Amino acid sequence: MSDYQNLLQPLRTKRMELKNRILFSPTYPFFCTADNHINRELIEWVRGLAVGGAACVAVGTGSITPIPYGITLPDLSNDSCINQLTQMFDTVHAYDCKAGIELVPIGGETETFDERDKKGMPQIEISPDNYDNAGVKEMIGQYIDAAVRVQKAGGDYVVIHGAHLQPPAAFFSKLYNHRHDEYGCDSFENRCRFTVEILDGIRAAVGDALAIEYRISGTDMMEGSPEMPELIEFVKVIEDKIDWLHVSRGQLAVHKLTPYVMPPLYFERGFNLPYAEQFKKALHIPVSCVGGMDYKVASQAIADGKIDLVSMSRPLLADHEIARKLKRGKADEIKPCIRCNTCIHRTHNGFLPVRCAINPTLGREMLWMNYPAPEGSRKVAVVGGGPAGMEAARTAAKRGHKVTLYEKQDKLGGALNLAAASEMKADIRRYIEWSVRMVERDESITVKLNTEATPAALKAESYDAVLVAVGSEPLIPDFLKGNPKAVWVGDVDMGNVTVGDTVIIAGAGMTGMECAVDLSRQGKKVTLIDMASADKIGTGGAKMNILALREMMELRGVEILPETRLEAVTDRGITVTRNGEAMEMPCDTLVLSLGVRARTELARSFADCAPEVVYLGDCNTRQGTIFNATRTAYDAAMAIL
Repeated sequence: MSDYQNLLQPLRTKRMELKNRILFSPTYPFFCTADNHINRELIEWVRGLAVGGAACVAVGTGSITPIPYGITLPDLSNDSCINQLTQMFDTVHAYDCKAGIELVPIGGETETFDERDKKGMPQIEISPDNYDNAGVKEMIGQYIDAAVRVQKAGGDYVVIHGAHLQPPAAFFSKLYNHRHDEYGCDSFENRCRFTVEILDGIRAAVGDALAIEYRISGTDMMEGSPEMPELIEFVKVIEDKIDWLHVSRGQLAVHKLTPYVMPPLYFERGFNLPYAEQFKKALHIPVSCVGGMDYKVASQAIADGKIDLVSMSRPLLADHEIARKLKRGKADEIKPCIRCNTCIHRTHNGFLPVRCAINPTLGREMLWMNYPAPEGSRKVAVVGGGPAGMEAARTAAKRGHKVTLYEKQDKLGGALNLAAASEMKADIRRYIEWSVRMVERDESITVKLNTEATPAALKAESYDAVLVAVGSEPLIPDFLKGNPKAVWVGDVDMGNVTVGDTVIIAGAGMTGMECAVDLSRQGKKVTLIDMASADKIGTGGAKMNILALREMMELRGVEILPETRLEAVTDRGITVTRNGEAMEMPCDTLVLSLGVRARTELARSFADCAPEVVYLGDCNTRQGTIFNATRTAYDAAMAIL
């Protein structure tokens, strides 16, 4: 506990006492009914976050305006929300946790990020220029009315979202505010007025019954946007009206900047701390920071005096119990978020309920809350020690079964060891280490390394259930097998082969793009080719991560050639067909990143090994992802009754 004592210390703000320094940052969950009422799915999701020991849980987002059909978020625009809000807040309070909700107006033509991207221009959801003076005042009133409803429902605080070009930020920005009235761009005071009137109005309406968290971007990342000295002056104007400041960065109007709002695993952790530190030096209220934070980075930042609190979303989605585990001295049991952005991709790009690649219960709490317990302890075999196999083994053991895990290699991790080989993949390496550690620590799991399970051997052991997780194998065209110029991307990632100075990577999915970034960092001249059209380049992962990789490749001069078909390997390089014409491309090395094929035949060979045989992960899916691996594994292990 002493290692992270500063995270566990209470903090008194102006209007609220926090039991520790860990806050859940508002995140779109995309639960709620079709008519935008809070439902049991949302309440149970919130319960999971509260029970883990965080000081505050703020649901994102509560809309202060009526919501377009299909956006399944809470509607706070009328009093009908109060009853369900009360039930949600009561659930949070049951765990000595403060309950809040983020206040945001949702535009009448809300689109997914992908749909905005197709328009090829900044897509600010709510522009200050689109409202007359009466419309602005109406919106300010909607913020105030929503806060009153939160107070009536027993909430502890509201989050005013002034980051990412939400209305408070847009009104303050000369880049997006072209008005010339009292809320216009002609003076600093006028640009502040929208936010000031919201905050003053809320305080006048609720008194000290609610705390206010204000979310701000340390930079909008667009030339002409407010810079730090002016942002500090702005926060000084509102400092006495809020309880703490929550520092983020970036904005959502420009699609390619979205990775900076939800930083993927390729970005350094805590990259917003320099902004938060500047605010903290200038202010007299607590300052929190979000953006690639974890408990280790946060603890050090608090110790260094850079922040007072930490705001985390994805780490708490991956493991709700960060605070509880720290308090009990079990930091090594905290499941580390891999920043794959599966959660954000689903919500922001698909308006789908939130899920987590490594937490298979997230967003599915209602599915499992009344699930029957096993009738007795079963004898279970798991074939394959990759992410699916280890998830299945842990889950089955937790359910009271006796598990034997077979892995033909000399270590656990499977294909994920290849995926984590790059220096950019430290988050995935940490997850593998956690997963292996928790398997090895479980006394109900027997691990057999260097042991290839066979159907005959499993039959002889009389298992009650066999969970098959034998994975996949790389797709290598026959005409390239054995060619010394052609190497598999997995061998490149692991450093098992020598790569020349001029490289062509065949396959511009996520793995190929990651390899391109790695090789370009080594000084190689890299070209990516793919048969897909330009708009289909980059598959197999979250869109925000793909956008980050695209930018990283562009900065390093990696060329991408879509609609290009690999035909043959020559002494000088390769021949391809592009736009119907054959052409030769010189290279020293051809890296093959053409995807994988499920080991279906091997998997099916275990079909008669036990009364229950289930296939998990890559060997039973079209596209192998960690999300599919853990979800299928968890579901199969739970079904053993």
